[in-house]
Amino acid sequence: MTEPRLMGRKDAAAYCGIAESTFSLWVATRRMPPCIPGTRKWDRRAIDAKLDEISGLDVIPAEDRYTKWMRENSGETDLQKWRRERDAGRGPR
Repeated sequence: MTEPRLMGRKDAAAYCGIAESTFSLWVATRRMPPCIPGTRKWDRRAIDAKLDEISGLDVIPAEDRYTKWMRENSGETDLQKWRRERDAGRGPR
């Protein structure tokens, strides 16, 4: 039998290996995704994606530590971030 993709708060916390109160805190601070709108269920894949992000598994390998620090601490707006990522994808001109 396969595990259900959607799970309640108690099961989601157990899946992450943390207490329900910690899971609630992580949801409130956006470390974990919110529940699916109109439900009290969390998507297993969304939780996996956030855990990958927290663990650093989705970090761009070509990004050095200084560039990562600057990106995370620059106060860059979403528009500036979009432009930087767009320009980085274009390559040298």
